[in-house]
Amino acid sequence: MEGIEQCDFIALIVRDIRVAVRFYQDILGLPLRFVDGDHYALFQVGAMKLALQVARPAGPDLPVADDLIAPTAQCGASVLVAFAVTDVDRWCATLKERGVVISREPADYPWGNREFSVHDPDGHVLIFHGPSKDRA
Repeated sequence: MEGIEQCDFIALIVRDIRVAVRFYQDILGLPLRFVDGDHYALFQVGAMKLALQVARPAGPDLPVADDLIAPTAQCGASVLVAFAVTDVDRWCATLKERGVVISREPADYPWGNREFSVHDPDGHVLIFHGPSKDRA
């Protein structure tokens, strides 16, 4: 059947590509696949890709919509990205050691996940999840 085969990548709109790349590469440890100056970066996350993109007007050499708006200090992003991890509590401790502020501490939820969340430098919500302690 023709149609959508998979979700190939997610793009997060960021204010400063260098700050965002440092967070996703150095703090989270995601493998960086490609960087285009101060405008775009692409990471590999398992079978999926995560792009970081600075909002800028579209042009003949850049077929990107000009309505991409980076989050501001007054208005955080309305995007949530979830990452599966092997050990939720260990990963939370690792991020704390790397200076990341945890916005929601690890907890078990009725849908069977144990998860915690942080915000990236642009305010995007990142959830890290794995099986709850009852399911592990």
